[in-house]
Amino acid sequence: MPAPRILIIANPIAGGHRGSKVSPLLREALVERGAAAEIAYTAASGDAERRAAAMGPGEFDAVVAVGGDGTLNEVVNGLSDLTTPLTVLPMGTGNVLARALHLPRQPAQLADMLLDGAVCRAAVGVANGRRFLQFCSAGLDARMVARLEAAGSRTLGRRKWLGPILHTIRHWPTERVSFTTAEGEQHRDLGSVLVTRIDNYATILKLPGEIAIDDGVLHVFGFPQRTRFQFARATLRALFRRLRPGRDVVHCATRGLRIDGEGGPWQLDGDVGGRLPLDITVLPTPAHLLVPRRDPATPR
Repeated sequence: MPAPRILIIANPIAGGHRGSKVSPLLREALVERGAAAEIAYTAASGDAERRAAAMGPGEFDAVVAVGGDGTLNEVVNGLSDLTTPLTVLPMGTGNVLARALHLPRQPAQLADMLLDGAVCRAAVGVANGRRFLQFCSAGLDARMVARLEAAGSRTLGRRKWLGPILHTIRHWPTERVSFTTAEGEQHRDLGSVLVTRIDNYATILKLPGEIAIDDGVLHVFGFPQRTRFQFARATLRALFRRLRPGRDVVHCATRGLRIDGEGGPWQLDGDVGGRLPLDITVLPTPAHLLVPRRDPATPR
């Protein structure tokens, strides 16, 4: 059989410049296992998307993003064929998808998974024309991301997040957001709207309800908190897995929605995407994510 062809798209400065160190190790591990591997390093924002878009039909059997959630998002937006198997070697601060899918963090283990893993078919959301695998939001949450980005703290680790987040809370935004699903369900006068494919946010805040990345729908959470105290209480409840639909949050599943507001920002997979309004749908073709094989006797 021909050797599997793997493209490694790597952000060399991810993980405190660990991206440049682990990418050759991953390539060596793949070659040792009989694969053909090529590394494409990024030098600027958008490079990962451009390299993924430049792939010819059938040129590679799988793609690995080495970096954080932003690098993975660029690759997803660049792929012309979403059925090309895709995975990530997590090097970022959040690594939300990698944690949710229990992906290996070591090059040798990821190489094993690339050649003998399972495929998870994950629905891909589209927000104002931009694809996402994880989440997008508007309202207070998007304000925090915008502040992190403006302060240059988004890629410097969680300890650097505190200042911009506290700044956003101190300058409590007054605008309200609303959403309407494709099925006609409406919720208004909300502080934040989060649209997600993952059952946690920022890896530490547990969201209520049954959410699976392969369930084919978008999960929408509306947070009505009007005051800092209400926001702090809801955050604590999420930390301790006590957030419940009702007073704390509204939750619904849909294949499309529109978020309206007063022209505030919206964010997608940790990057500011633009200004409201925001139209979100699900692509008919899911992404094919490579994940570890699961023992059939192991509960999901």
